Amino acid sequence: MASYRSDLLCAIVFLAIHGGWAQTSDTISNACSNALYTHFCVSSLSKASGALEADLTQLSVIAVRLSSEVAKPVSRFIEKLKKRNPNVSALEDCSDLLKDIRDQIHDSHSQLKKSSTANFMEDVADVLTWLSGVESNQDTCLTGLKESNVPATLVSSVKDNTDNLTMLISDALAVVSTLGQQGHI
Repeated sequence: MASYRSDLLCAIVFLAIHGGWAQTSDTISNACSNALYTHFCVSSLSKASGALEADLTQLSVIAVRLSSEVAKPVSRFIEKLKKRNPNVSALEDCSDLLKDIRDQIHDSHSQLKKSSTANFMEDVADVLTWLSGVESNQDTCLTGLKESNVPATLVSSVKDNTDNLTMLISDALAVVSTLGQQGHI
């Protein structure tokens, strides 16, 4: 009986992950194939408005937009922490880095939306650079907090609030990279 339950559970998990119950397009599967968080990438894009019918270029825009939507509340969270802990300079640094992150994501989104065939590879390279900068800025924020001797609970709280953004940015990088590799516009 235990083996039957185990086999049934495995079948349920397989169907859930591989699209038996979640609707996914081949374009989304392809776009997320090189993502570090593949299942998260497929899941988040599959739930996004317009993604199931989107081509790879449109998925890139959607992936970056999702990152932007998550960056806003993270930024507000850091601002609240900064007000509650005015003597923690690392939070001021994180706040500045989050502003940079939002700018980099906005620039990436704008660049992808207006990209043309003539400048396609240059546009993709710019977006990949900006999104990589977002990852670096997030790492810098967390490292600065860890090194500033703030309570571990504060560092953990910031990390917990940035985890989804970290995964979305990583996935957006993978989707834009796939776009560049396949030369779509």
